[in-house]
Amino acid sequence: MKNLPMAVVIRDGKVLLQERFRRNIGMVFEFPGGSVDMGESGEQAAIRELWEETGLRDVQLIGSHSLINEFGGFIHYVVLAAQPGVTPQVIDPVRKQTFYWFAFNEIPRKDFFKADVEFLETMLEQYL
Repeated sequence: MKNLPMAVVIRDGKVLLQERFRRNIGMVFEFPGGSVDMGESGEQAAIRELWEETGLRDVQLIGSHSLINEFGGFIHYVVLAAQPGVTPQVIDPVRKQTFYWFAFNEIPRKDFFKADVEFLETMLEQYL
C-alpha cells in the first residue's frame, strides 16, 4: 500500500499537467507527484515532489483532498497556487517531460487513473 502525493498547481485559471514517459505504459498525462516519505505529510510530499520534478518553489497551499487509490493507499491532491509567469523546468530528461497549462474543459481525462478522474470531476473546478 503506497501513499501518493499529487501537486495540483493552479495559475491564471489553468492547471499544470505533465506529459511524461512511464515504463510499461508509455506517454501519459498526470499531475507532478510521487511518494510520501516516512514522516512527511501529504502536503509536504507534494511540495517536495513538485520542486524535484519541475523546479517550482514559490507556491501557496490553497487546498488539500485525500482519496483512496486503486492500490489501497491514500492519494493526496494538494492544490497549490503559482504566481503568474511561473514556468516549470525539465529536471530529469529521462522522464521525457513536457509541461502544459490546461483549462478545466481541456484536460485529457482519458489518460488519468480512476482516483485522479474522481478528483478532476468532483473537486478541481472549485479552484479554477
